[in-house]
Amino acid sequence: MSFFKPLTLKPAVIAAALAIMVGAVVLAETLRPTQYWADHTGEPDYEKIIPKQFGVWQEVPYAGSRVVNPVQEESLRRIYSQTFSRTFVHTPTGRGIMLSIAYGRDQTNDTQLHTPDQCYPSQGFRVEKRSDVNVPTNFGDLKVVRLNTTLGTDRHEPLTYFIRVGDAVARGSKERNVERIKLAMRGYLVDGTLIRVSEVTRRDDPFVLQDQFINDLLNALPTQQRGYLIGKRES
Repeated sequence: MSFFKPLTLKPAVIAAALAIMVGAVVLAETLRPTQYWADHTGEPDYEKIIPKQFGVWQEVPYAGSRVVNPVQEESLRRIYSQTFSRTFVHTPTGRGIMLSIAYGRDQTNDTQLHTPDQCYPSQGFRVEKRSDVNVPTNFGDLKVVRLNTTLGTDRHEPLTYFIRVGDAVARGSKERNVERIKLAMRGYLVDGTLIRVSEVTRRDDPFVLQDQFINDLLNALPTQQRGYLIGKRES
């Protein structure tokens, strides 16, 4: 003798459940991004955006080979729409600052920008220290990440990087996902840019000059072009 009765759902309950399921599918399709944010605001051309000379900084010709690529060469074309690498000399001191920019027009989960935290170790570097810092600028505090990296005993490369996602600078995967969702709700596939500033040096205070470089560069750019680095583009 069975002590359990089979569960019987009323037609109205089944109909309500089906309606909820169909509604969820329709809502998901409605919110699915269909346009690229880069097509809406214009896709950046960092070769043209970054000046060869600004303030006390002068580009060093043919010095790009010293800049470490964010990822291995075979992955560049798959992950990034555009990469840019230059070295600038600080004319008062002769110190060289390396600038590397990686841009992706579609920053969905499977094509996210690879951060130096991941990519430097993959090339043999050791990350000795990581810290989250807000760098003061004329356009508000900039959320950056500092890394102290070394390669063997010879190369010490402290670096600063920040990431623009859509129209805001976001630090960490959680913040980047929030910005991605914000634009997805408006129907856009978000783009993203990783900006990295570094110097090969053993100095105890390397980030002072890196902060100056970032500020001088942002101050030198018109509003629209600056937006391709830190967001708030006109659209």
